[in-house]
Amino acid sequence: MNYIETGEIVSLHGIHGEVKVYPWADYPEFLEEFDTFYIKKNKMHYQRLRASSVRTHKGMVLIQFDGIDNPELARNLIGQVIYLDRDEIELEEGFYFIADLIGCKVINHETEEEIGEITDVKNLGASDIYYIQDKNGNEHMFPAVEEFLMGTDIDAKTIRIKVIEGMFSED
Repeated sequence: MNYIETGEIVSLHGIHGEVKVYPWADYPEFLEEFDTFYIKKNKMHYQRLRASSVRTHKGMVLIQFDGIDNPELARNLIGQVIYLDRDEIELEEGFYFIADLIGCKVINHETEEEIGEITDVKNLGASDIYYIQDKNGNEHMFPAVEEFLMGTDIDAKTIRIKVIEGMFSED
């Protein structure tokens, strides 16, 4: 199986062993689509956890795992990263895993010049921001909005962008 990080268990919720998860997804409701999660036991092994309920509450995801029905058992999960089986996830057209975007070469759509490589993706409110490291080691932030994204080819590890004037200048 191929696992992908989807959030972190940050605290308990209530008295029945429900846990609060900080989601690492564009929208927390995404995790409501799943009933099987995994936690890492060691470098090579993952433990499967079945969820009897998954719901969103105030931007967090509340999960009740089968067999974990009291706070004492649930407390052992705090701090754990939760994973999904990547093969069970279907993304809509135009959506990508951050893990797939990191390492992509960024190409100026007009000049074909390689600008740099994506090192991180964060959402700071209005849209995703691509962090691009250029060949000189400088980091640039680029708004990942439809107006400037000309094409993404995950298989070729390339992203073509419309360059905003002054965005990549050394001045």
